[in-house]
Amino acid sequence: MGKNELNVSQVVKFSRHDHMNDLQLVLMYIDMGKYAEAKNCILEKTANMQRQAMLQKLCLPDTEEWLMTLPWRYPVLTVELFCDIALKIDSVELDQVLVDYLESLVELVIPKIERYTNCAVMISVTTDETAWIIQLTFQELRVKQLDIPENSSQFTVEVHGESNQWTITISGQLGGL
Repeated sequence: MGKNELNVSQVVKFSRHDHMNDLQLVLMYIDMGKYAEAKNCILEKTANMQRQAMLQKLCLPDTEEWLMTLPWRYPVLTVELFCDIALKIDSVELDQVLVDYLESLVELVIPKIERYTNCAVMISVTTDETAWIIQLTFQELRVKQLDIPENSSQFTVEVHGESNQWTITISGQLGGL
């Protein structure tokens, strides 16, 4: 995964920290008598965990690990994940190529983030009977041009830039991998 790899101990540490923060937030709402907010917090965290669990359906363990650890490896990124995975991809070759590409993509974006700010990135992972798509939308990214490599024999990349937002769509066909 490159220079920002995490070992198991670090992953457990980050996960524990995140869960502790979530529990403290729920406890704070309960202490303040804000039961609806506490319930909403629990429901939001549960839905997030369900979306993360859905990544396993891809059968791309390296890609799943890369997506799950992204905000820990690059704390300047605030990640929101959405998944709709109908069919698995299950390609060891694609898994490594995809992780390498995603890592190089983030390495290109990180220097473009303004100092002392966070960059929200929405990640959508979908598959259907014929294709798969991983879409990353970077918010508040003020850059005129991103020099993103767009060619691969394994997938197609489309880049769409708008004011303060860049969307990169990586897609491929199922069945012909």
